[in-house]
Amino acid sequence: MISNNPFKAHNINYLSPSSINTYISDTPMWVARYLFGIKSSSGAGAVRGTVLESVLAKKYNDKNTFDFNLLQVEFMNKCTEANIDLGDVKVEKERNSLKNFGQVIDEHFMYKNLEDYQEKVEVQFEDMPIPVLGYIDFRFKDKIVDLKTSTRMPYKPTEAQNRQMAFYSMAYPKSSVDLFFATPKEHKKFTLKNLSAYKKQLKKVAFSIQKFLSISEDRHESASLVYPNFDSWMWHGKMKEEAKKIWEK
Repeated sequence: MISNNPFKAHNINYLSPSSINTYISDTPMWVARYLFGIKSSSGAGAVRGTVLESVLAKKYNDKNTFDFNLLQVEFMNKCTEANIDLGDVKVEKERNSLKNFGQVIDEHFMYKNLEDYQEKVEVQFEDMPIPVLGYIDFRFKDKIVDLKTSTRMPYKPTEAQNRQMAFYSMAYPKSSVDLFFATPKEHKKFTLKNLSAYKKQLKKVAFSIQKFLSISEDRHESASLVYPNFDSWMWHGKMKEEAKKIWEK
């Protein structure tokens, strides 16, 4: 091992459930994002999820009705901030779907006693020099809820989503955890239990990342140990262009 804290050598101060899931699904993508700082641009779908959560939280905090007008305004503002082309067909499609998403969430997201929204939580593994940090969408009394919006209703949570919820369960072991999915037409709620295997996965992969980083303090040498699949849809636009400068120079 080059250092007792290889994360420090690579300027990484924390891990997250998202970064751990990225390492599992696409290690070169993880290298590009977390060692070279190459970020993929946010799409209108991601903005849709963010503003729906924000307006829902406002409904709880203000003890008021779901503000559909604010939903539209925040969506356009967030798209502008993210440099997303407001004239794009996909953006218009997302904007038109907001009302239906909002109606489903307003009618069926019926939890009570909200205690926090977008709460930052931290888990420290023994012998790990940095923590794992994440943000809980909605924390109610004895219940943690993560809101997912999608155009298609999933049959069941993904492995990545199970690991994400396992992390929240580690932060609040006495709380029940729900994944609440909403489409423009329907909703589905999964109360997740028996997450111990996913908790073990989070810890195991965190130490795998540490071992990977310990091989070299040189990020280019670390990058040379893996290679991206540029045929994957995950590699696109600016991220793909910048990544090729690393792996194809």
